[in-house]
Amino acid sequence: MAHRKLSRRLSTSAAPILAGLTVATSASDLTQTQVEKHNRSFRNLLFKRLPPQTWSGANVKYSIRAVCEELNLETEPHRFERALAYHLSQITTYRQKWEYIADSSATTSTKTPSRSWPDDIPPNEDLPWLLEDARYCGRSPNNFGSDKDYCSKLSFRVASALLVQFDEESQKKGFEILRALAEKGHPDAMVYYGMCLNEGRANNVPNSETAVSWFRRCADLYEHKQSQYELGVAFYTGEGVPEDEEEAVRLFRLAANQNHPAACYLLGDCLLDGIGVQRDRGMALEWLVKSAELGHRGARSRVMAVLEKKEGGDYGAFTDASRQTLVEHTLLSANMEGQMARRKTTLRGETGVGSRNPTELARRQTIVNKSRKEI
Repeated sequence: MAHRKLSRRLSTSAAPILAGLTVATSASDLTQTQVEKHNRSFRNLLFKRLPPQTWSGANVKYSIRAVCEELNLETEPHRFERALAYHLSQITTYRQKWEYIADSSATTSTKTPSRSWPDDIPPNEDLPWLLEDARYCGRSPNNFGSDKDYCSKLSFRVASALLVQFDEESQKKGFEILRALAEKGHPDAMVYYGMCLNEGRANNVPNSETAVSWFRRCADLYEHKQSQYELGVAFYTGEGVPEDEEEAVRLFRLAANQNHPAACYLLGDCLLDGIGVQRDRGMALEWLVKSAELGHRGARSRVMAVLEKKEGGDYGAFTDASRQTLVEHTLLSANMEGQMARRKTTLRGETGVGSRNPTELARRQTIVNKSRKEI
């Protein structure tokens, strides 16, 4: 009852403060100083507008987030409408920042060619001198290049380059180098070794259970964002571990908070459909925008598909005029009113739940593959 009274007493002038903070902090991108500044502004507003008795009680403190959470000021559709309005106001900036320029020397702002992790695999022409350098690493009498960290990084690069060669002998050599590094506790090697096991690289039999053990070990020891993402994918698809949607979302969020583009992409997808978490389209849009800002081309396409959706527009099988994303695979489809809608391909509850439904499993694997490639 007290909450309802407080809600009725809130001045309409509080709305801009609430709206601004909720949008800005939805992807955790305010500094502590900025948060404290917003909190002071909101408390001052409340003290001015509310009678002293409203604040009776020992050590009562309200932050903007606390007030929003306690009073539940907005419904999910209202939060989405506000997020949509904010990002529509930024669409010109997004269009300029996200334009794909193939010959540009820029990085995340313009040039975003498809790639997957690890993203620093040496080109073939560098492989001969890398192998020679690795051969003598740590043997110099003057200790040049003997640093263990340097040698480990060099070995990882060599293994990464060998694993993408076409001949089986090179792949197996790279696989063994990677395995040795992983067993020594090299974080990147632990993750990549698990990925190779999961995919059956170097002509090995796929072993998703062992792969998951490596992802989990690396995530526990180092909080490695790629390992958190890979482990989340395992729980999301039920590969090598029993399906657990809530655990998948938790892991995606951990990696997304470390600015992992693909994790932001999948977290947005889960929020959109309410998979493992309460459905929140506004928050889904925030994470998709963050993924786009980190250079994820697929996320950029989906965000623009929503923001540029025109009433009565007919794009056929595609989400927008760019013809980059098919409707059935979009993360952020929209109806004629501009509202984000559930994807038609989501079949949860019809012929099975989650990845136990073959169609749903195929859909999730498609989303995972796109999250890996389009960054």
